[in-house]
Amino acid sequence: MAAIEELVRSIADPRIRDALALEVARLKAGKKFGLVFEEHLPETVLLPGLAIKVGARVMLKNDPHSLAFRVIEEVNGKKVKVIPDHVTKSGVIRGLPESIVNAAVVMNRADLVVAKAFGEPMYPALIPVDSVERAPGKPWHVLINADNYHALQLLQYGYTGKVDVIYIDPPYNTGARDWKYNNDYVDRADRFHHSKWLSMMKKRLRLASGLLKPTGVMVVAIDDCEAHHLRCLIEEIHDQEAFLGTVVVRSKPSGSQTEKGLAVSHEYAYFVGGSSLAGVQTLARTEDQRARFTEEDETGPFWWENLRRAGSNSRKEDRPKLFYPLWVTRAGEVEVPKLTWDESARKYRVLSRMPAGATEVLPIREDGTERNWSWSHTKVQESLSDIKAVKDGLQYGVFRKRRMRREGVLPQTIWYDKRYSASEHGTNMLRTLLGDSDRFSYPKSLYTVMDCIRCATENSEAVILDFFGGSGTTLHSVAALNAEDGGTRRCILVTNNEVGEKAASALRAAGVEEGSAKWEREGIAASVTWPRTVACISGKHPDGSKLAGDYLDGRPFADGYEENAAYFKLDFLDPDEVSRGEQFGAVIPILWMLAGSVGACSSSKGTGKWYIPSGNRFAVLLKEDCFGGFRDELAKRDDVTHVFLVTDSAEAFNDMAAVLGSPYTCLQLYRSYIDTFRINLGEPGTRGASDYEPVPAFDEEGA
Repeated sequence: MAAIEELVRSIADPRIRDALALEVARLKAGKKFGLVFEEHLPETVLLPGLAIKVGARVMLKNDPHSLAFRVIEEVNGKKVKVIPDHVTKSGVIRGLPESIVNAAVVMNRADLVVAKAFGEPMYPALIPVDSVERAPGKPWHVLINADNYHALQLLQYGYTGKVDVIYIDPPYNTGARDWKYNNDYVDRADRFHHSKWLSMMKKRLRLASGLLKPTGVMVVAIDDCEAHHLRCLIEEIHDQEAFLGTVVVRSKPSGSQTEKGLAVSHEYAYFVGGSSLAGVQTLARTEDQRARFTEEDETGPFWWENLRRAGSNSRKEDRPKLFYPLWVTRAGEVEVPKLTWDESARKYRVLSRMPAGATEVLPIREDGTERNWSWSHTKVQESLSDIKAVKDGLQYGVFRKRRMRREGVLPQTIWYDKRYSASEHGTNMLRTLLGDSDRFSYPKSLYTVMDCIRCATENSEAVILDFFGGSGTTLHSVAALNAEDGGTRRCILVTNNEVGEKAASALRAAGVEEGSAKWEREGIAASVTWPRTVACISGKHPDGSKLAGDYLDGRPFADGYEENAAYFKLDFLDPDEVSRGEQFGAVIPILWMLAGSVGACSSSKGTGKWYIPSGNRFAVLLKEDCFGGFRDELAKRDDVTHVFLVTDSAEAFNDMAAVLGSPYTCLQLYRSYIDTFRINLGEPGTRGASDYEPVPAFDEEGA
């Protein structure tokens, strides 16, 4: 470290010298034990919808390796003057000569896009894209096309401590260029690929953990590439006691060949509790588990199990009071002799005479090993109708009816049932729904996700969040669970609209610009996640034809589900427009979601005294001095659950909320909305964009 510090002190440029000195200091103060990685790799997001203004950080379109620039002057409607921002997307400060650093160049607006770094304020809006409705009055599922980090930040308002289950299937970081960091694919050649993955996951898991109820459970799917790193990261974010366990899922029965010669057929599901109050629920028995219950009587299914105990505590000396004789009469019936326990001899003495022709049976194995019975002699006496003797050669065995104690069983740590096959019930199912499975690689089995949710909660009205939404399996699973038990579970699904590498290359070759309508139509949210959602609910292909085939429970795909779903895009607003109150309509979907997503999402410009939409469960007081009339109107509605009060005064908010009383969940909306919904401000103790700010004279609000 001393040699590095000396080299840093020799750097002439004070900005580079100070920044490197800061990084060395951070490194020296780092952990000596535990998960060590470069966790301050900043992220940027491109915002093509924002205007390019003076002070904005911008990057070249369609160039993932582009430097960032800062706009310093408007040239005309088509051009702007920029200077290098000194910070690349990977956070490395360029050692540029002073002449280049201060040199301004003129660029075409059409070639640039606004780029926000981690830590710069952003103002989100949910823009309606599409919807499908088949169950009026039932809560709506929501799909949000967004960078999941910003969507998680937005959900902090109103959803903190409200989510029952988080299920995520993040990129596995196999090095196969299947995910992006700062608009560039990550592969094995990137020596920071582990750090980038962990940095990406840590920021998102920290935000997500705050959304869970104390009794909530997070389930994270992962494979061997990052499983060990992820386990350490989870225990760093949560208490060790919150880690509920690891399930090994046989997701590919045929196995995938590897360079090491092993056929990998498994992946993992980590179960993590929101607190020590969390736990797992029982699972329905699999076909294999039910298959052994081959007989049935008036009480229910059963199978005949040897009354002689096997396994632990099965030896005579382990539990001597379970070693006693049973008699089998000539008629083949089992009788229990009258017994008394001799404490000094540590055995039973028989007080009754064995019937003529009867046979004594003891829990002794064929090799002569003395075992014991599973039941006490009193329980056998009470349950003779569930006991039978079976003759095998010259010997008798005694068997009891083994029943299902409950419909469900505690989930085991190995799931091997064929229902978990990702190819059969993931890839093939996606092909059934969309007619094409090539747009998305490795979708999860529907039944794996269903069982993960079953294990995580028994609440049939649960809120389930998936912020790596992918092909939409989680929303599909929630709809299927609701169909099973009439539940009203609600799914919030977040996925970006990333275009796959091959498709992106083809689009660029065809001259299609990134961010254009044609480009966006090829993204995952638009071409896979939403079409799958519509197909599974409607029971129809995107072309309107009925789906063929059945689910494992016999339900035809063509029946669809009695569910509703809305599709939104997370966009970002100009702060000047927000401050003028011109974007009330853009925040209505956020308020609608917070109130339970009941009824089709409404719209309004927010120009009246209040807004109480019909069919929805929220109301907004827009003008504070009209509270009396608002309260009277609110009294006419018995379905409103959430009230949003627009006021900059905490005192006024508390007074109005007290008058309205407990029937309502009251939340404060600030008059400008900026302070209410501003996101991306970073986390305490993490480095944000301001640490690298080369042009402090520009106002960030103009960006």
